Amino acid sequence: MGKLKNISLPHGSFFFGPDSHQVDITESDVFDPSASWSSLQHELLDDDSDTINVELEKKRCASYGFGFPDATMPLKRRRLFYGALISGDSAEVIKATSTEQYNIYHTVSLIESNTTQNLTPKKWRFFGSEDASKELNWLYQLFGPKTKVSVDYYVTSQRKDQIDGEELLIEYFQREGHSYRWKFNGMRPDDIAIITDIDETFSRDFLRALQICDVRQFRPGQSCRSPKVYASTLIFESSPECAWKTKSGLRNAAGRGRAWFHPDAILGECADQIGDTKLHPPTKRDRWESHGTRLDYYGHDNEYTYYDSKVLADLNIEGQGPLWLPHEMRSESFMGQRVTKKDAWGSPTGYHFHNFFMSTEEIIFKYATYGHADKKARKKKSIRYIHDDLMMAVMCTLGKHTEKTESSFESIAGTSRPIYYLNEEARQARHNLWQDIVRKDDEKLVQMNTIP
Repeated sequence: MGKLKNISLPHGSFFFGPDSHQVDITESDVFDPSASWSSLQHELLDDDSDTINVELEKKRCASYGFGFPDATMPLKRRRLFYGALISGDSAEVIKATSTEQYNIYHTVSLIESNTTQNLTPKKWRFFGSEDASKELNWLYQLFGPKTKVSVDYYVTSQRKDQIDGEELLIEYFQREGHSYRWKFNGMRPDDIAIITDIDETFSRDFLRALQICDVRQFRPGQSCRSPKVYASTLIFESSPECAWKTKSGLRNAAGRGRAWFHPDAILGECADQIGDTKLHPPTKRDRWESHGTRLDYYGHDNEYTYYDSKVLADLNIEGQGPLWLPHEMRSESFMGQRVTKKDAWGSPTGYHFHNFFMSTEEIIFKYATYGHADKKARKKKSIRYIHDDLMMAVMCTLGKHTEKTESSFESIAGTSRPIYYLNEEARQARHNLWQDIVRKDDEKLVQMNTIP
């Protein structure tokens, strides 16, 4: 790893590997993700023509409340740059999100660490062994040959006593590597940065809209104070057959189920390492001034009082905001526009495939060691008792639905569906696996004589 290009920061070091366009994949590892697509999936995913269908794109833009570029604006697709952390995420969930994104992104930046968010050590998944090389070659090909895919590596220098129980700090630090990777790959101020978790994605149709439509937040000359465009998200729990009825941002959301509001997108000119610090002077944050969370009144929660009076005033600048670290694109919530589709259902613009793990052990490890870790997760008698989300997924598998949950994939109203699970075989295979996990968990409960 020491031979890789690296950058050291106060909280740790990043090591940057090659991207998928810089490697020769062993012939035995070469595969074509499209080989398993259905005819409907091919129809939806074979949409990367260089020719822009103006009438089709006008309708697409209108469906999200966006305008279409006028005669003074260039008619071209914006380049999209993606960033997500990667760890023990299942192949299933990575296939689900990468299928939606196939051949859309210019760059996919994935960052792995050798610890969890609460600093529990773990082995590298994509570095240092023959199996790691095979997994990396698999990952390189999932997002399509037009996309530059990279896995970079983060090694923190922090100890548990230094993060003071703020486990998400490690996530925040780790995400900083995305802006460096984007810069290495030639990101420009007019490109779009998208930050997400690996189990989330904007819908493909919405990604195409972000590329072509007149989006207010993507016009040049942004103040960068509230620059985000973020999703109204349909949440699946453990299986495509188990979904919450509520989509983030829909009417009466508070009383109907579960809301979510990621991924998040901003214009490159507002992104750290890409935008101009003369126009967007640095703000103050709680770790070494330039890392961690923005201080109160320095842009945290959209409040800029001290940033205005103690930073901008001295520079004779008014109304501007700072550049955004990658984690802020996600953690500074609601600073921008949440978008739903303007159809009769308020259809979602994103999907979250939550807890799509392959075993009980993977579920427990996640809840015991990652963000908001539950120290008691390993002692719970059943996975259903670890978190309400898992209880919902278990009950769904047992055929017990509520007014807050869908009864099946087919019962979901609206015009948005994740493309990977339009394949009925893939949908059924995942649901069967989840049913098997729940069955084994139930057998354990029966043995303990504690099943309800």
